[in-house]
Amino acid sequence: MNGKLSSLSTVIFFVNGKDPNYPVGYHMLAPYSQFETPWGWDRREATDLREVDMLQAVLLRQEKEKWEKELLHDEVVFGRLRDKVRDNLQQALTSGASSEFEKDFIREYLKLRIEKREKHRANFEHRSLYLHAREFDTPKGREMNEESVSLDRLEVKP
Repeated sequence: MNGKLSSLSTVIFFVNGKDPNYPVGYHMLAPYSQFETPWGWDRREATDLREVDMLQAVLLRQEKEKWEKELLHDEVVFGRLRDKVRDNLQQALTSGASSEFEKDFIREYLKLRIEKREKHRANFEHRSLYLHAREFDTPKGREMNEESVSLDRLEVKP
């Protein structure tokens, strides 16, 4: 096997050279193969699986760096507010003014909040961390450069 893409189209991507809105060297996938190259970007192609895998690694690294920055920002901005809400709820747990029903609710709410945060983070990561062009083939009957959806393949529920 020569490693060339068989049923997959060549993956078109851009690398930033001059666009001030992105770091130099930032990679971005083209939405479709005939998409015009944006100003300040270099047009490149991944023509075999090795190149596609290398592109996927770069895109994953970029996403991970972006998530880490967003997480840090979220912790700085919202961390103290979350702590304050948790402290207020903990205080309500120890208060004699709260009914047993309210205390049970607060205990379950605090557990659920922690469990759901990790679940949603993991779901987002799993949906985002793969390169569609590497993992999926173009559907039969659709041109490589065509952006369309077959309504016959959709299940419409009343």
